[in-house]
Amino acid sequence: MAKVKSRRGRLLAGLSLVGALIGLVILLQSATEQRSWPSAEGTVQERLKSGKSASVRVEYPLPDGSRQVATLSENGPARHPGERVTVRYDLEDGEVVDAALADNDQAFWVVGVMLGVVVLGGIFLNLVAWTPVRED
Repeated sequence: MAKVKSRRGRLLAGLSLVGALIGLVILLQSATEQRSWPSAEGTVQERLKSGKSASVRVEYPLPDGSRQVATLSENGPARHPGERVTVRYDLEDGEVVDAALADNDQAFWVVGVMLGVVVLGGIFLNLVAWTPVRED
């Protein structure tokens, strides 16, 4: 493995910092965009489990009076049939192009904290990599 002060080590430290910063910016943009979507109160029709992940089939109304049924990832507490949930959705030309449970923010927090730790680690590695070597 390359030493941190080597040319390769400096490059890897810089790339890890840039990658983590780009990931954090994309995550924040996505979270902000999703919060601006309209929301509707829906009803859980069915809870689906596949391995360790869970999703729910939710029926919710659209502004034109029609009803939409979507399978959405469950990142918060377990939801059960008949339970009321808030759904955020993105409309383009009257069609739903994306939807998520409103409590999906928890997933953004988890990924955001992980990327924040990587950013801090990248800053630390860059400080170590670019600090001049002391000559005693």
